[in-house]
Amino acid sequence: MVQIGVLSKNREYFPTNQLLKELDHRKNHSSVFLSTQYVSPMISNRDIDAIFADQSLKGIAGVIPRIGRTQTELGLFCLKQFELMGIPTTLSAEALYLARNKFRCFQALKGIPSLKIPTTLLISNAYMFEEVMTRFKFPVVIKIPNATRGMGTILAPNCRTAHEIVDALFINNSSPIIVQEYLKNTTSSENTPSEDIRVLIVGKTVLGAMRRISSKGEWRTNFAQGAECIPYKLTSEEEELTIKIVNRVGIEIAGIDLFPTDENVYVLEVNACPGWKAFESANPHISVAKNIIDYIEIKIRK
Repeated sequence: MVQIGVLSKNREYFPTNQLLKELDHRKNHSSVFLSTQYVSPMISNRDIDAIFADQSLKGIAGVIPRIGRTQTELGLFCLKQFELMGIPTTLSAEALYLARNKFRCFQALKGIPSLKIPTTLLISNAYMFEEVMTRFKFPVVIKIPNATRGMGTILAPNCRTAHEIVDALFINNSSPIIVQEYLKNTTSSENTPSEDIRVLIVGKTVLGAMRRISSKGEWRTNFAQGAECIPYKLTSEEEELTIKIVNRVGIEIAGIDLFPTDENVYVLEVNACPGWKAFESANPHISVAKNIIDYIEIKIRK
């Protein structure tokens, strides 16, 4: 019996639940839910192990990580521990480290031919505001580096508002923030909804894509912010670009966000643990959980 673990904070999260169900439906497989906060990596002079529910995880065949933003640091420790133990996973510690911070990820992607990213500047304190703002036209996007699902991302329409946002973010906070060029899909109309493209990749295979269209009065295209999600067929150039991105970041399961404009297609984000409820609604013929488990089975057999 092959035992595969799903590392996640909550077994009721949609992707976690779908993975556990798919594993339990397969012959010669068993699943184990590994609650991230209760996995304890252990190192000694004689041994290296990870303990869960007072049991060693040495006998587990593979792990599918679903690490939430609030547990990134603990997730990094766990992933590195599994690597040292020789247990295959679908996400490396290095890939999570790069993808989980937007600026760090852009640094990794820089230099890929034909890749376009929005102008992005990192600010480490509020006193840099005046100098920084001379490099941008308004509106600008202000965000924390680990923003997710549209939360922690703010659109500043003018300099005064931007200054107030920056001051507020640095109160009792020493972490840098990001100021980013605000992109528009088209210059033809100010009232046109914003839209982007979410691409889902497992291994080196593009499973499919969806177009996310912002709701009325909302500029963010996240499903969590009410965006409409419909199927989208990638161009060969877009598909090739996403493969280059996953190769550069070293990520195996990814949600890549592309933003089309009149002139170029920009890369906005690389998601290390993408959700797929909206993706499957737009692409009902695709089972993401099935593809992920097929993929880790291949890694286990190697």
